[in-house]
Amino acid sequence: MFSGGKRTATGVAGTLVGLLLISLCYAPNRTMVLLNLGYAVVTSVFIYLEWAVFSPILNYVVLFYGAFVGIHAIFDTYQDTIRRTVLRSDAYACYEQCPCCLPKCVGIQWGLLNVALQIFGVWVALMQMSDECQDQGWWDCIASDNWDLNAEKLWEWEERSLTFACNKHMMK
Repeated sequence: MFSGGKRTATGVAGTLVGLLLISLCYAPNRTMVLLNLGYAVVTSVFIYLEWAVFSPILNYVVLFYGAFVGIHAIFDTYQDTIRRTVLRSDAYACYEQCPCCLPKCVGIQWGLLNVALQIFGVWVALMQMSDECQDQGWWDCIASDNWDLNAEKLWEWEERSLTFACNKHMMK
C-alpha cells in the first residue's frame, strides 16, 4: 500500500507485473493464466498512463490493490478462525501447542491485528499522497515533523472537558 510517490508507485506496480508474469510459469489453469495476463496488462496500462498522460492515477491503483488484498486477508481470517474452527488452520495449531488459548481467541486477536494494520496502511498511503509529502522520500515523509499534532491543544481540550464536567457536577 505504500504508494505515496510516482517512483514508489511505479516500482510497486512494476514488481506486481513482473511477479504476475513469473507466476504464469506456475499457473497451468487457463483461468489463472487469463487473470494474470489481464492484471499484468491493466497494471502496465496504468504505468504508461502515469508517466505519459495523467500523474496521480497509479498511486490510487496501487492503493486499491493493497486495500483489496488487505480486506481479503481480514475476511479470510474471519472465515477460518473466528466464524468456524478449521482443524488445519494456524489458529488450531496454536491451540494444540498451548491449550489455554482457544482457536477463536487466537482468531479474534489476528482479526484485530489485521484491521489495525489495514487502517494504518491506508493512513500511511494517504498521508504520503498528501501535499506535505509531495517532494519527500518515503521515510522522510513518515519521520518528518510537519504533521500538526499539537499536544498543547489536546491538553487544552482535556482541561476544558474536565472543567465542564466538574462545573456540571457542582451544579447538582
